[in-house]
Amino acid sequence: MATLTLPEVFDVRLKIQELEAKVNSGELSLFERCDMEDEILELKEKLGEFDRLKFSDEGECLNCSA
Repeated sequence: MATLTLPEVFDVRLKIQELEAKVNSGELSLFERCDMEDEILELKEKLGEFDRLKFSDEGECLNCSA
């Protein structure tokens, strides 16, 4: 998996917020809600991967110079 940049992380977090607002609006069918929840989980996994990979073995931030 390619490493996300900090601007991409920001965009992913905004996308998650938008999708969660749609899911919580009550305007979606069950299938639409399930699809959006799947997309939210995939995006959160990307963020989790970013969080796990952002520090080197020496504890230095790998993305700070990017």
